[in-house]
Amino acid sequence: MTDSAQKNFDVNRFLDGRNVGRAHIVTVVLLILTMIVDGYDIFLVGIVLPFLAKDLGIAPAALTSVAVVQQFGLLLGNFVVGPVADRYGRRVTLLACLTVFGALTLLTPFASTVPEFVVLRFVTGIFLSGVIPNAIALVSEIMPARVRATFVSITFAGYTMGTTVIGAPVVKWLVPHGWEYAFVVGGVLPLTLVLVLYFGLPESLRFLAGRSPRDPRIPRQLRRIDPTLVLDGSETFEAHGAGGGGKAPILTLFRDGRMATTLLLWVGFHMAFVVSNLMGTWRNQVLSAGGLSLDQIASIMFFPGIAGVLGTLTSGYVMDRLGPTRVLPVYLAGASVAMAAIAFLDLPSVWTMLAFVISGYFSNGGLSGLNALASLTYPPQVRATGVSWAHAAGRAGSMVGPALGGMLIASGYGVAGVFLVTSIPQLCAAIAIFVMWRLHAGGRSPATAATGEAAKL
Repeated sequence: MTDSAQKNFDVNRFLDGRNVGRAHIVTVVLLILTMIVDGYDIFLVGIVLPFLAKDLGIAPAALTSVAVVQQFGLLLGNFVVGPVADRYGRRVTLLACLTVFGALTLLTPFASTVPEFVVLRFVTGIFLSGVIPNAIALVSEIMPARVRATFVSITFAGYTMGTTVIGAPVVKWLVPHGWEYAFVVGGVLPLTLVLVLYFGLPESLRFLAGRSPRDPRIPRQLRRIDPTLVLDGSETFEAHGAGGGGKAPILTLFRDGRMATTLLLWVGFHMAFVVSNLMGTWRNQVLSAGGLSLDQIASIMFFPGIAGVLGTLTSGYVMDRLGPTRVLPVYLAGASVAMAAIAFLDLPSVWTMLAFVISGYFSNGGLSGLNALASLTYPPQVRATGVSWAHAAGRAGSMVGPALGGMLIASGYGVAGVFLVTSIPQLCAAIAIFVMWRLHAGGRSPATAATGEAAKL
């Protein structure tokens, strides 16, 4: 790890050579909590939409603009947040985003018209966009490369858990007493979490070493990971390929043979997010119009949500062993088939619940896997940019999803039509990642060895 003459300390080698320990677990737990809050807040509009529409005395479809504009805010934020994080740090960007979107969410219950909701959720969306790319970058850069996909998936499970751990209880016990309570929960939780993260969440060692090789925070964080490590204070810390992203980090996403990989990854994210946000925004409304009770809808939120968490957790483990581009097409295609099956089943039946559970398992496992794939695809100096721009492609799909759902509902497509149409984008995502797998199998993929990290795609 060290060179006795030059006192150079290779941070990449140190991190990749360590077993997962207490410092790793603490970081992952904090980021899981962050993702839970983010997942809840992003889908908050969909959770309260039927109740909000009733209170405002308008048709639910009239609130489509709120969901779409929030996704537009997320899209714009993703264009900015990655380059900012690659230049100034993942931790500070994450804390700033949590603080602002928490405060704005607390203000939302004071809105009384649709335009006011539109403005508030647009600005909130800009800052909501900062959580996932920075959380993924932080967990990617503390974990050894050999288990990176596993722990990215474990961390992303928090996003899946947002509507299950927080959303389902809120719908069952708080929203019936007033949709405003859902926004209070969505504002208080991130603001409380900021205080915890400020004291407990470290900055990425790979980022610190790439930006400032003599940063005094580096030795302290190294000793958190390995208390037995001996340093004499004269070391210069280095992390090959982990320097600042430069003035045009987006161009790096298309260099060194990455163009096809980047474009196919964007297609996968776009299509997966069409489905995720269409369902997140309109599922409760579609099921309610189909005759299901509030308790039945809460069950459909809860049990498939649990299956989604399991899919998220297990997908990373499998991807670390077989490669994400081999595994992801299976997950995404499985989600497509299960979604299509719902269109042909009797809505209150046990078979419909089973189809929702299967869809939750594969859909969330696939979405998590896409994040793991993005973190493995790009070198550290542009990792946050790579993940956030992939999410920008996803957020473009997030805008399409709610608009498509609103159009289908307004056109009278009904439960069968909505779920059948929703199955198509996931199949497109599966095809895109399958093509990426064939590109990598044919040796036309970017090499990552030069960055000092090993990645299996």
